[in-house]
Amino acid sequence: MTGVERVIVVIDDSSSRAAKLKALIEFMDAPAVLTASPADWTARVGDKRLAAVFVNEDLPDADMSRLLEGIREVDPNTPIVMVNGEQHA
Repeated sequence: MTGVERVIVVIDDSSSRAAKLKALIEFMDAPAVLTASPADWTARVGDKRLAAVFVNEDLPDADMSRLLEGIREVDPNTPIVMVNGEQHA
């Protein structure tokens, strides 16, 4: 095993929703969690390995297609969790 850090990435076009989900994941003692938009997730991940990706299921179809293809190119075995993007009061 290499020394490359593994990260969980929360991808959403709403930074506040992403931050809330990040806090919940971190509460479960996840070692490294990042938030990102569909446009900047690869830059945020950098050379880290993907442990899992949480994606807002309400992203526009074009964004979702590009995102899923990009994840598949990085690591086709990455677990992807689709998350309901609705925010409740």
